[in-house]
Amino acid sequence: MTFAENQHQKNRFHNKQKTLSQIEISTFCKQMGMIIRAGLPAHVGISILVEETKDKRTKEFWHNLYTTMEEGTPLTDALKETNLFPEYMLSMLEISEETGKLEDTLFSLSTYYERESNIRQAIRDALFYPIVMIFLMLGVIMVLIVKILPIFTKIYDELGTNVTGLANALLKISVFLNHYLYAIIILLVFFLGLIIFFFKTDLGKTFFLGSKITALISRSRFANCMYLTFYSGLDIDHGIELAQKVINDPLMTNNISACKHHIENGETFAKALVLSNIFSNMYSTWLNIGFTTGSIEDIMNDISVEYENEALEKVNRFIGVIEPSLVIIMTILIALILFTFITPLLGIMSSL
Repeated sequence: MTFAENQHQKNRFHNKQKTLSQIEISTFCKQMGMIIRAGLPAHVGISILVEETKDKRTKEFWHNLYTTMEEGTPLTDALKETNLFPEYMLSMLEISEETGKLEDTLFSLSTYYERESNIRQAIRDALFYPIVMIFLMLGVIMVLIVKILPIFTKIYDELGTNVTGLANALLKISVFLNHYLYAIIILLVFFLGLIIFFFKTDLGKTFFLGSKITALISRSRFANCMYLTFYSGLDIDHGIELAQKVINDPLMTNNISACKHHIENGETFAKALVLSNIFSNMYSTWLNIGFTTGSIEDIMNDISVEYENEALEKVNRFIGVIEPSLVIIMTILIALILFTFITPLLGIMSSL
């Protein structure tokens, strides 16, 4: 029975997960790289992973992969049948098997997906932390209006006094919220889901993070892809095409298309990157030095790290500004609500 047939009959693992996570892919590539560096056949390495894995579904997956490779199927072909690994990784492994650089490519892919995981985590924190803070703030204010303000209403009723202005408006809001509380909670949860869905899209990330941070992240990914291209012995044109498939930013995708056009018209790779607004003149100079000295892989990796660090710095700065801002806004709103009710009450008490 083939691996594909095994997976069709035992597909519980795939039902749970379409692809492996970035960090799982990174770990897998690193483990396989270490196994190949040790001089072991790939299928023997997979058998080691089978023994080490505790999770039943994952263990079953590795066992099926081992069975396929033991029959003589190359690593890349066996991984393709699983439908768990990204196309970019499989393309790079396929090329590295042909060029004899499988070990180096596996370690490079491990670093690539580890950094991708770090970038995604930073983006996730930047997107969802403020959202959670905003809804917590709304929750605190709702509790204040729904539970605390009615207490002031009873006090004013006992004193035979009616509130006016903003206090009266807040009391009406309190009555409304108490009457439709469950419907409002459902609406808030619904809108929270819509917001989360929107921020998971490329448009939502660009809208929330801003075009500058999005561009920095895309440039870092492009540079990382090209680093893998040079490291694996892949030609530039093919590497650019693979990078274009990996990057989801529409603006960067257009820039990559422009870069390909400039190269077709006879421009050097370094010059084409500047003309297409992918890299700055400074990094173009770095690339020229890299081509001259034969260290283009290291230079491209350095450029990727520079863009990544700049993007992460801006993301952290963004989170650092958002957090105290939301706390200040919530504090002011709560103080304003309480001040609106306490001030008239103090006036009444002083006149007694």
